[in-house]
Amino acid sequence: MKKPVPLSPSLVAIKGSAAPVDDMPTRSAATPVEESGLPLNFRVSAEFRREFKTYAAAHDLKLNRLLALSFQTYRQQHGD
Repeated sequence: MKKPVPLSPSLVAIKGSAAPVDDMPTRSAATPVEESGLPLNFRVSAEFRREFKTYAAAHDLKLNRLLALSFQTYRQQHGD
């Protein structure tokens, strides 16, 4: 039988009483929308999703970067 581990009050979290540690860096002001991005939600087939994510991973791209590059290329090829 395992012995119970004594828990000190500093290791046990009590809901609603969390506080940052003294040396925790503060967050900067709100990130501009251009940097943080906005959600874009739409449905695709399971096969397309798998291929898109696989391609992005194989080429070390984030999904939103691959989408932006794809849209940029489409616009260039179609003269818009």
